[in-house]
Amino acid sequence: AVFHQVGSFEITTGTAPLAATPVTSLPHWQVAAYGTAEGEAGGGLLLVGSLLVGTFIVAILLGGSLLLWQAYRHQREARQKTSFVSNVSHELKTPLTTIRMYAELLGEGRITDSDKQRRYLQTIIKESQRLTRLVGNVLDFSRLEQGRRQYRHDPLDLAELLQQLLDGQQVRLNEVGLVLDWDCPTQPQPLQSDRDALEQIVLNLLDNAIKYAAEGERLQVRLIPQDKTMLVQIRDFGPGIPTAHRQRIFEKFHRVDESLTARSQGSGLGLSIARQLAEGLGGTLSHVVPADGGSCFELRLPTDRG
Repeated sequence: AVFHQVGSFEITTGTAPLAATPVTSLPHWQVAAYGTAEGEAGGGLLLVGSLLVGTFIVAILLGGSLLLWQAYRHQREARQKTSFVSNVSHELKTPLTTIRMYAELLGEGRITDSDKQRRYLQTIIKESQRLTRLVGNVLDFSRLEQGRRQYRHDPLDLAELLQQLLDGQQVRLNEVGLVLDWDCPTQPQPLQSDRDALEQIVLNLLDNAIKYAAEGERLQVRLIPQDKTMLVQIRDFGPGIPTAHRQRIFEKFHRVDESLTARSQGSGLGLSIARQLAEGLGGTLSHVVPADGGSCFELRLPTDRG
């Protein structure tokens, strides 16, 4: 007779055990093991085992994919940072070399012609301004990444500010052959904003056009007052931005890897910083593709940031 059993297997008379052993301390007693019927415990054990193995395999695949993705991301960030340091170093070195060369020539008294002296001084001023813009970008990038960028709420005339910036960049525009088309209302356009941030945004957009769209020979700048906002459009007639890169142009360190950008050095931060500054001012910066080619950047700013 069966005194105790484990499992739901029914033991009938005449069923032979798979294994049996007598209990020496209990005469006529034995411990026996019987096989289960097909589809019962054996099938359940097989199903559970399969699920465990499958789960283990999926976990390995997911873990491996995560590790590969993290390794790829770290590698990409390392390449971007290396490229950033290289490009910034090059951009710093070029104007510094020019400034030093012309300053030494003037300091040694080797240039006696007054017109040439004036041209050399203008070059030194221009390269100094270029250095200021680059350093400003790097400092803004650092502050934005750390969340330490503070914005002022000063009253200013946007039309006057844009006119001053465009006048200051007129020599650079002439050098690359860009004809400026400036359209602005004659009356003042007041708003509450941060002058330094606005200058950085506009200068970055102008730099972008000078570097990559000079072959278009025209640059349109529009100031359009709207309901509670100001719209600034900076439009060039250059080769435009390839479709595959239009969604990424505002990413930090991103540069179009074609001859368009290969001809010009850059840190890949200008547009990214410009958008972050625009959002910090309560506005937006977007890219629009004109129907007749080129690129157009639209900066929308609230007239009163509250």
